[in-house]
Amino acid sequence: MLKMPAETLSSTQNSSDFSNVTKDYFCTEQPIGPLFWSGFSVVCLILGFPAIVMVLQELCQRHRQNISNDFFVFNLTFIDLSYLSILPFSVFNYMIWHNIQFEWFCNFMYSLTVSGRPLFMACVCGDYYFAVVHPIIYMTNKRSAMIRKIISVIIWLFIIGFGSLAASSSWIYFTVLGCTPLFISLPVIGFCDVIVFRALRKTNHSGKSNVHPQKKRALRTIVNSFVMTFIVYLPPSMVFSLGNNYHLSYETQYCILLFVAVCFTISGCVIMPVLYLESTGQLNIRRIMK
Repeated sequence: MLKMPAETLSSTQNSSDFSNVTKDYFCTEQPIGPLFWSGFSVVCLILGFPAIVMVLQELCQRHRQNISNDFFVFNLTFIDLSYLSILPFSVFNYMIWHNIQFEWFCNFMYSLTVSGRPLFMACVCGDYYFAVVHPIIYMTNKRSAMIRKIISVIIWLFIIGFGSLAASSSWIYFTVLGCTPLFISLPVIGFCDVIVFRALRKTNHSGKSNVHPQKKRALRTIVNSFVMTFIVYLPPSMVFSLGNNYHLSYETQYCILLFVAVCFTISGCVIMPVLYLESTGQLNIRRIMK
């Protein structure tokens, strides 16, 4: 859980005893936010973990059958799985254990999620852009698999470096620099989504929708990227980068508003796999709701 800047924490440790650090850093006297975050994390863990496992099974099956290339989706799923795996330990540490060193590790894993998700989602949208708008190049390019791997390695190097910097100097998240991954990915997501959406919504001369079943899945993915952007990516970025400008009290900003923002990020561990399963036909949301 990202909290007050590392410099503030360090000075607090040097000037007072550990009980004061625990009180300030872990909001022991303002438990509303942590309690809400803890309960929400448990719900997301229960719902998200089996959904992610189903997504991994679907990805492996589609890879064996050579149906489609979901390499970037695999990276997204791996990030969600990694974060969900340490989430119960993060909750236990924040609520009971109060180990600051382990908390920095949890902050690092959270930073990977915040920075990696939008970047890999931009790659997913770009992949569908070439598949729909430039299908010949997409199908005949023999180096496409290598290009995806190179892009993934570059992104992982970036998010590991960004996550290390954010975990050691968490003040970055409370400035505009914290939105850097979103600033990079949002134009790509917006451009690709608009172009692909327009291409897939074209009608033939008979007036019927000329959308191939495989392209319908691309259309669902484009819609899903909009959902993820406005529900999962934007809220925490806005809170982190603009929170200090509202001149809120410490308790309100760090012990309430921050936890609400983090919950938006955690919800992506459920929303993303569910939307993917629905787009592949493995999960019929309408049938379940009925």
